[in-house]
Amino acid sequence: MNPPLALSRRRFLTGVAVAGAGVALGACARGTDTTATPAVPAAAAAAAADGRTIRVATFTNSHAASPLYWAQFAPDGLTVETTTLTSGTDMNQALERDELDFALFGIVNGFVEAEQGLGSGIIAMAARKGAGLIVGADAAFETLTDLRGERIAFKGPSMQSLVLNALLDEAGMDPATDVELVPVEYNDMPGALSRGDVAAFMGTEPNPSTSVATGDGRRLVDPYTTRIGELNSCIWASPRMLAEEPDLCRAAVELQRSAAEHLSPGGENDEEVWRDLIVDQYGLAEDVFRELLTNVGAVWELDERWIDQAKAGGADMVDLGILQSEPDYDDLLRTEFQPSSG
Repeated sequence: MNPPLALSRRRFLTGVAVAGAGVALGACARGTDTTATPAVPAAAAAAAADGRTIRVATFTNSHAASPLYWAQFAPDGLTVETTTLTSGTDMNQALERDELDFALFGIVNGFVEAEQGLGSGIIAMAARKGAGLIVGADAAFETLTDLRGERIAFKGPSMQSLVLNALLDEAGMDPATDVELVPVEYNDMPGALSRGDVAAFMGTEPNPSTSVATGDGRRLVDPYTTRIGELNSCIWASPRMLAEEPDLCRAAVELQRSAAEHLSPGGENDEEVWRDLIVDQYGLAEDVFRELLTNVGAVWELDERWIDQAKAGGADMVDLGILQSEPDYDDLLRTEFQPSSG
C-alpha cells in the first residue's frame, strides 16, 4: 500500500475535522456505578427541575464522557436524555435546530461554526488533556526538533492539530517546511506508526495509549506546555437554552460539576469509576486503561485558566487561517451560569 500523500500547508490549515468514531453506547443506563452518593443539587438545578427534560449529547466511546453521568445526579423531577454521536458538527447543528439542549465538543468546531452563524455557547468545561505526540518505541528521537524532516500523522483542523502547531512553533519549527504533515484518521494512526508510514503521530485518546501499551510507541513530549494548555472539550448550550432557559443552563452546569467530581474528584481520577467506563463499558484492555488514566480528566469550572486557553486557541485558529477573525469571546464563553463563589 502506498503511504499517505503529504499535506500542503493550505490543506493543513483547512482540512475537515471529524471526531473519532467507535461503538455506540446507550444513554446513562449503561451499567455505570449507581451506588455512589449523588452530590446534593444546587438551588439552581432544583428550582429548574420539576417536570423538565433536558437533552444532552456526548461523543461515542470517548474519554470525554461526563454527560453519560448527568442522569445519575439529576435532582428529582428533572429527566436527562443522553445520546452519543461521532461528530461535534452534528451536535452543534442539532443544538441550532433545537433538537439538543446541551452537548460536549471542542472549541474548533464551535468557533468555526460560530463564525458561520451558529448560536451555541460554552457554559462549562468538560474534559482536559487527551492528546499525545507518539513516536516509535525504539526510535532515536529525543526532542521535537529531532523530528525535523520527518512525517507526522495528524487530523485537522482539530484540538490536536492546534496543539501540534503550537508545539512546533515553540520549538522554532515551521509545519510547512520543517516537517511533513500527513492526514490520517485517528484510529489509523497507531497502525501507520507501526508500519513505518510515519515517524510520529499527534492523536487523541485512546490511540496514543494503545500505541504505548502495545509497545509500539512512546510519548515524545508533554503536549500541555503550550499556550493552549490542557484544553479539550466543553459543554455547549443551544441558542434557545441561552436565551430562554437560564435556570436550566445553571442546572446543566451543576450536573456537569457532579459528573466531573464523580470521575475526577478534586482533580484526581477515580480509578474504579474510570475502569468501569473504559474497560467494562468500552471494552478496552487493562494495560491501555492504565496508560490512558494518566492522560485524561473530567472538569467543569469555566474559570480564567480555561478562558485564557480557549482564547489562545482562537488566536491560533486565526493565525492558521481556520478563522477569519477571533470570536466574540463574551458571546461564546458564558460564565454567567457558573455558581457564585459565595
